[in-house]
Amino acid sequence: MADPMHHAQGISPTTSLAVASCVLFIYDYALTFAKEIDLFWLQPRRTWVFAFFIANRYIGLFGRIPVFLALFPPNRCSGLQLFNGIVALALQIIGGMIMATRVYAFYNRDQRILSLLVVVGVICVGICCWALSFPLSESNATAQGTYAGCPDLTTSVEASHWAVVWGGQLLFDTLVFALTFRKLISVRSLGKWSYMALSLRDGALYFAVMTATNVANIVAYLVIADPYERSILCFPTNMLCVVMISRLMLNLRDLEHELMA
Repeated sequence: MADPMHHAQGISPTTSLAVASCVLFIYDYALTFAKEIDLFWLQPRRTWVFAFFIANRYIGLFGRIPVFLALFPPNRCSGLQLFNGIVALALQIIGGMIMATRVYAFYNRDQRILSLLVVVGVICVGICCWALSFPLSESNATAQGTYAGCPDLTTSVEASHWAVVWGGQLLFDTLVFALTFRKLISVRSLGKWSYMALSLRDGALYFAVMTATNVANIVAYLVIADPYERSILCFPTNMLCVVMISRLMLNLRDLEHELMA
C-alpha cells in the first residue's frame, strides 16, 4: 500500500478528475439546453417523465457544487463527503426509476415485470445505503494534511464494499438491457421496427458505455493500491450516468415529436 506521507501537498488526482467531470457535465448541459426547453419546458409539464428528467438533470447540476467547495479551506470534509454520497445515491435511484419506467411501458405495464424491477432495485438501494453508513476513515486526518481540499481516502475494506455497490448498479443495468432487448426483438418480428429500433440503439449505447465505466470503476476499487486513488472513477461514472440518461430521454422525446409531426 502506498504511504500516505509520500504524497506532496497538492490536489489529489481523484479530486482533479471529479472537477474535470463537472466541467464536462456543464458543457454538455449547455449543448443540450435549447433541446431541453423545446422538448420539455414548452411541453405539458404535469407528467412523471418531466419530473424524472428535471430531477436527474438538476440534482446532477446543482448537487455537485460541494465538489468545488471542497477545494477551498476551511474544509468540513465529513459533511461534504456525506452530502456527495447522498447525491450520488439519489441520482442512481432516479436513473434506475427512469430506466425501469421505460421497460415497464415497453411491456404494456406488466405487473410481473414491475415486480422484478422493484425487487432488484430495492436490493441495490439497500446495498448503497449500507455503503453510506461507513464512518469517515481515521486516516483522512492525514489525507487532509497531505492534499488540499477533501481527498477521499478509501481503505481496502471500504473499497471492497464500494465495489459491491457498483456491482449492484451493474446488475440492475444488465437486467434493464436484457428486458429491453427481449421486447425489442419480439416487436421486430412483428414488423414494428422504426421507433423501437432507435430506442434499442439508445438503450444499447447507454448499456455499453455504463457497463464499461462500471467495470472500470469496480476494477479500480479492487486493484489500485493507493488509498487516495481507489475512488478515482467513482465521480466520473456517476456524472456519466446522468449525462447518458438525459441524452436518452432527449432523443426519445425528439423522436416522438418527429413521428407526430
